[in-house]
Amino acid sequence: MMNILYDPDTEGCLQEQVIMERITLADAMLSAEIPKELKQMPESMKDMLYPYEERPEMIFSDADGKNQMTFQLIHKNLGQEETRKAAEAVREYISSRYPRSELSPVHLHAGGQYPASWFTMELEDAGEMQQHVKAVLSVRSQMFLATATYPEQDRMKWEVLLKHFFNTLSETT
Repeated sequence: MMNILYDPDTEGCLQEQVIMERITLADAMLSAEIPKELKQMPESMKDMLYPYEERPEMIFSDADGKNQMTFQLIHKNLGQEETRKAAEAVREYISSRYPRSELSPVHLHAGGQYPASWFTMELEDAGEMQQHVKAVLSVRSQMFLATATYPEQDRMKWEVLLKHFFNTLSETT
């Protein structure tokens, strides 16, 4: 099933068309809609951009790697009421690892089936500013981490895409 966000034929729309596609996540326990242009990242690109052992299980990107989303089920107990506290801990860890990066406060998106606590940080890649979002959710009492990385100039577009992603999260049967 696909959804169209930002239909350029809509009066007043200044954004290029974005088609959303449902994918399965978290060991097939969860599904959500992400931009259709994002595909599983090739292994060679994963090795280059994520050269560490504990990299996310699922890494999606567009053809040139400018827009990315990652998903990882972390086998650690986490209740839905604990997502903010867990996101604060992740934020604190990231702040200690990247002290020069500006991090937003932790926000809560409670509009979908799964509350998501998230924050953003600024990254610089080859002189280009990027936004990086880290979101923590509880899926069947397990911690689930989702990230999105995109160029700073696409921030408003991605705010809508991420809200849509959070709102379409649903448990698979």
